[in-house]
Amino acid sequence: MSLWQHLARAYFDTVYSPLYDSTTAHLSRYVDSQKEMAARLRAEGRHRVLCVGLGTGNELTSLRARAPELDIVGVDISPAALARARRKPAGEGQGTAFALVDAQQLAFRDACFDRVLCYHVTDFLRDPAKATAEMMRVLRPGGHFVISFPARSEGLGLGAGLLAHGLRSRGPDGASAGRVRGVTALLLGGLIYLPLMLRPRPVIFAAGQLEPLLQPLGARECIIETDPVYRDHLVSGVKNAGGQTHAA
Repeated sequence: MSLWQHLARAYFDTVYSPLYDSTTAHLSRYVDSQKEMAARLRAEGRHRVLCVGLGTGNELTSLRARAPELDIVGVDISPAALARARRKPAGEGQGTAFALVDAQQLAFRDACFDRVLCYHVTDFLRDPAKATAEMMRVLRPGGHFVISFPARSEGLGLGAGLLAHGLRSRGPDGASAGRVRGVTALLLGGLIYLPLMLRPRPVIFAAGQLEPLLQPLGARECIIETDPVYRDHLVSGVKNAGGQTHAA
């Protein structure tokens, strides 16, 4: 594991994961975005779904609410994040598995998943193109994917936008104590995001670079949108029947 990976894992284990569920995960914009991603993934029945960079497991909640019988595998480099995900109701019992895995080296055979979801993860990778090739490799032909890619619009404005949205979404009618707790949670959220907003980002993508990246890997029907939470590019699509099955 590289020095960068060790530093990233330490940050997520000690700061980000312990505070995430009590801050950003409560924002209505974030909850709505999770639901929208689950809808775009079109996972249903007993589809086998891979969540790359699962974090604390909020994707599990959205996916299980839509299709309770899914076979979900969640991977992450943070043991603390996976431990939190396991404790959530959607992460307990049969049909959910967890693994400590690097997104750039997915330890799965070719074409073994029906769906692949990767949200706000490629921002932290030295080689997001390699990770994308790995995700498309393990996705079966005809399978759907939703992957976000870092754009130029993240920065200090992201933190200010999340703070303003959080304050607005709480409204003027809540109890004073509740508003104080809410503001405290948002300030903590600002603290955990400050290192992320100021960090040098390994790779930034323009929207026009994404289809040329994905199409050689077998992607088609790509829809590129702006993620309302992190302002990343959010790409959804399908892997075609003749798509690449071996990592580039």
